[in-house]
Amino acid sequence: MMRSVVFYILISGLLLAASCKPKHNDVIVPGGGKGGNATIIARVAHVTLVDTAIIYIKYGATNAPSDGVYDDSARVAANHQVIFSGLTTGNYYFFGEGIHYPYVPPTVEGGRGWTIQHSSDIDTVTINTTTQDFTYPSWAL
Repeated sequence: MMRSVVFYILISGLLLAASCKPKHNDVIVPGGGKGGNATIIARVAHVTLVDTAIIYIKYGATNAPSDGVYDDSARVAANHQVIFSGLTTGNYYFFGEGIHYPYVPPTVEGGRGWTIQHSSDIDTVTINTTTQDFTYPSWAL
């Protein structure tokens, strides 16, 4: 009788453990890139949010690319942000440059890495910048 109780407890425990599933089945891949369901809302900040800026994105990286080549870019909209959608899980590097008056020089730039951990994430990434002395491209104004 005691053996059958222990047997049922053991079987119940094994069934319970086998039926547990992780909250997310996603695997973090170092690559990242297009083709998924994740979204990044990126914005540039220098004291406050910057509305005249360009944000560049590098797939599969957590640091700035040594060759300076990025996979995509977009101008910041009137709502101070850029939306990169259709992304997969993985690593990304964001670089932003913009103009923030009344600072002298008014040009700001900065970057940061980010990891999308789950395929349905919607993350907000703020790129904090410092003033830099560079020429902002006239086509972006």
